[in-house]
Amino acid sequence: MTGPTTQPGGPAGPSPGATGSPMPPYGLVARLGDWWQARADARAGLPSLEPGRPVGTPSLEEYHQDFLARVHRERLRLDVEIAPMHQTRATIAARIPETEEALARARARLDAIPVLLDAEQLAVRRGGEGDTAQDVVAARRAREHEAVRRPLVDEAARLHAQLTQMRVEYARLASTIRACELVGATRVRRLHAQVMRRVSAYERHLVRRHPAGDRIGPALAAQHPVVPGWVAAAEADDPSIPDTGPVSPPTGFPTTSSARTGSSAPYGATTSQEQ
Repeated sequence: MTGPTTQPGGPAGPSPGATGSPMPPYGLVARLGDWWQARADARAGLPSLEPGRPVGTPSLEEYHQDFLARVHRERLRLDVEIAPMHQTRATIAARIPETEEALARARARLDAIPVLLDAEQLAVRRGGEGDTAQDVVAARRAREHEAVRRPLVDEAARLHAQLTQMRVEYARLASTIRACELVGATRVRRLHAQVMRRVSAYERHLVRRHPAGDRIGPALAAQHPVVPGWVAAAEADDPSIPDTGPVSPPTGFPTTSSARTGSSAPYGATTSQEQ
């Protein structure tokens, strides 16, 4: 049985550029612009607590949409980076049960052949061996027996080594994917922290200038950017759980097997902020 190529030459971790790109700058000019916009919105009475008036501010919505755009860009970069690794893991996951079955068959055939022949089997003579010495006959029978058994031993050893290699590669890919997802989650956390700096600077001046500054807090909080669910899922994945690929069920049970994919929650689920 020919197994998949699982050379360890694939990516061993997040790409070098995964953490190298800087965060968007938030300098004095941008801060002054946020302060000026907060005062302008306060003079306009935004957000308004009156029925039928806007409950938020265009500036907060702009911060939110900008954050979403940056999050989508980070997720796209992450998906492009780990997609080949997921494809390789899927191939290995399909081959592991096949290799296990082939190994079980090879071991069953090997178990059916004794390691050593008994004295009676060693004493069996073939045609033309009537006058041959007994020790020579025994050596010939032992060599014939070894010639039959050795290919099965080699086949079982090869399949066992192949299965071990596939499981090691499967676990290595799982660790690499998790590391990449953690890097992406950390970058999104940094983006969220930065956008909240802008939101805080904006809201601090808005509340001070707004005529109902002591009562507009809930309206402002409703527009705060929210970290997507896949970030928390990537951070919550337990690295202590071994992930070595699908395991074949015991004999007599259904042959369907499941494996931990190591991937986070499906991306694209609508958050409470996006509804």
